[in-house]
Amino acid sequence: MGVKRVVQAMAVFCAGLCLWYLCGRAGDAGNVRIKEERLAVAGIGHAYTFFLIADTHISLCDARDEGLMEKALARRQAFEAESGKVASRTFANLMDAANEGNADLTIFAGDITDSAMYASIEFVEKQVGRLEMPYLYITGNHDFEYGDEYFSKKAYRDYFPRLQNLTGTAQQYVVKEYEDLVVAGINDKNNQFSKGAVRALLPYLEPGSKPVILVMHVPLQPQDPDSPLQQQADQVWGLSEKGRCRVLLGEDACKPNKTTQKLLDAVFAKDSPVAAVFAGHIHFYNRSMLNAASGQIVTGAGYYGDAVRVLVCPQ
Repeated sequence: MGVKRVVQAMAVFCAGLCLWYLCGRAGDAGNVRIKEERLAVAGIGHAYTFFLIADTHISLCDARDEGLMEKALARRQAFEAESGKVASRTFANLMDAANEGNADLTIFAGDITDSAMYASIEFVEKQVGRLEMPYLYITGNHDFEYGDEYFSKKAYRDYFPRLQNLTGTAQQYVVKEYEDLVVAGINDKNNQFSKGAVRALLPYLEPGSKPVILVMHVPLQPQDPDSPLQQQADQVWGLSEKGRCRVLLGEDACKPNKTTQKLLDAVFAKDSPVAAVFAGHIHFYNRSMLNAASGQIVTGAGYYGDAVRVLVCPQ
């Protein structure tokens, strides 16, 4: 009987040890999938490391947003069923990965929260507070939607301000300027950009300016009509009723209005200082050229644990 009890005790101990190990593994950065990219940029004097994250779709809700609890639960369960991962745990792992990679700047390229719910925002604020470097945060098409409010005046007035501790501004753009490089982010406005944001960023995009990395949520449609990016986007997301690409921004995709077109003209101009566009939105990774001079790096979905570490170095 004594031997049997010893064996049982050892079995329980081993099972507990395994559970402890697995729980530890579930919480570490090994659950993320980091792409490593190198981007050569003319006109800079030293290298930078940027950590690009998008589409984590944190969907946490409590009684403060009681009317959204059912929707939030359904969305959270859908993302978990698709990825096999808990988005909140994966987000924490991504913050660990950013710190471990000694990034100069962590870039959040939209849809970090799935809606402007207090619990989601406070969770992200707490996790972002663990970062050991500066960060740049822009909003996508989900961050400050709220129930039926989607890019409405009410959404901008009542729910966008909830994110200001993260964005660091009441404006629809944000700029991080270095001695020899500019990282400029612009918020999404239902596949368009606001007039104020475009007006503020255009001076940075004039010929002869410092090299620019432009951060937006929706990727730009490359000028190549046979772009692998657009082909894959069409396969994954399908076409609109008008036969357009549904998830890229461009003439044959989500058509830009006059204000948005001004920014796109500056990006695609012959002497544009834009070295690259960083984006998310499409939930799959892609690196491609926008034209002969500028590239684009799109990160996969953060709720899968996807991110891109980009070494930006002198050309």
